[in-house]
Amino acid sequence: MRHRRRLTTQTIQRKNSTGTFPAYQKPKKSKTGKYFLILFFLASIITAVVIYKDDLKGLLPFDKFDFSSHDTSNTHTNNALQPLPVQEKVKEEPKPFTPIQKRIQVEVLNGCGVPGIAKKFSDHLKKNNYDVVNSGNYLENGRANFNVNRTKIIDQIKSPENIARANELAGLLEIDENLIESYENPSPIADLTVIIGKDYNQITFREN
Repeated sequence: MRHRRRLTTQTIQRKNSTGTFPAYQKPKKSKTGKYFLILFFLASIITAVVIYKDDLKGLLPFDKFDFSSHDTSNTHTNNALQPLPVQEKVKEEPKPFTPIQKRIQVEVLNGCGVPGIAKKFSDHLKKNNYDVVNSGNYLENGRANFNVNRTKIIDQIKSPENIARANELAGLLEIDENLIESYENPSPIADLTVIIGKDYNQITFREN
């Protein structure tokens, strides 16, 4: 009597020689396409820099490169660095020392009452390189005194140097040197003071 094999009792397993199932492996990708993309990207950047170098001035230091020999054809491109010109230092000759000439400070006061006469004198003195630091009416005891008969010069420092300046100013205005008065003022407004008298029309405004 034949016994039938029951298929349900058989176990069919497919195994390799080691008795285990083979592991899944991913297919290898080619690196040629990756290198081609990198070279294409670099070539695009270099071409854009060469073509649009004029628009990129100020952003990239093009002055250090020489693009004059560049040709868009298959010729050789020369991007070598060009040496910067060496500037020779020129030694400057020392300037001779010249002391600063102090301008004589003058105060002009109206002692005759004629309107605008102090400004007329001041403008004349400025043209002759005098520094007019003050102009106005001649005051005595806080009141204007317009009764000065003759124009005079007051030396406010009373030093040999300042007396010489007063004599020089008297020569410019053609005033008698006897009309120069000297006082040792501890805090003078100016070196010299000119008080314009009623003889103002006899004064000649000559140039130094």
